[in-house]
Amino acid sequence: MDAMEGTPDSGKKRGKRVPSRNSSDGPTQERAIQTRQELLKSARSIFARDGFEGARLQDIAEAAGKTRGALYAHFKNKEDLFFALIAQDLVHDDAVYRKKLRPDSSREERIGILTEHLETLVHDRQRALLYVEFKLYAARRPHKQRRLAELHAAMCDQGAPRKVEFVPELATADAAQRRRVIASFGALLDGLTLNHYFDPVGLTDEEIHRKIEHEVRERSKA
Repeated sequence: MDAMEGTPDSGKKRGKRVPSRNSSDGPTQERAIQTRQELLKSARSIFARDGFEGARLQDIAEAAGKTRGALYAHFKNKEDLFFALIAQDLVHDDAVYRKKLRPDSSREERIGILTEHLETLVHDRQRALLYVEFKLYAARRPHKQRRLAELHAAMCDQGAPRKVEFVPELATADAAQRRRVIASFGALLDGLTLNHYFDPVGLTDEEIHRKIEHEVRERSKA
């Protein structure tokens, strides 16, 4: 045996030989993050397949190769999963703005960037229909509707800072006015989403572009 290993306080003298109490925290945390991401990916897929209301937590867990216990360790219910997906989407949206927006972007460039991005949201069938379905789910449950609407508004407001560079009105408005503007954009996208996927011949891509650009221009007036 190494003499240093045999002395009771040798570890104290050579601290690097004494493993930290949290030496396994790194891998454990990484596994938890990976599990969470796999569950979110599965939830997005199952929500798209079965709809928000029809989706079962058991199916989401199984599709991710996890147990229901593992799912509940990260999320309380389907509503919790939905808001985690919104947070994920907001991070993605912010990255899009950061990539495309320049400090010297002109007003026309800003309008074009925001219009293009909002169009991609309508054409992201999985995301767009999930948002509409969640609002219908909340609207059918008066005892939950206000709480879910408040949570949704708060999360959207957190994602607003980057958008104010496109929409000056958002930068100067108070919280109540900012919420109304965000809700206005949401109403436009929800309406376009429903009608486009219901009747794509009646609501063409060109018409979607025209309506979104018009709203962005109206909200971007100095």
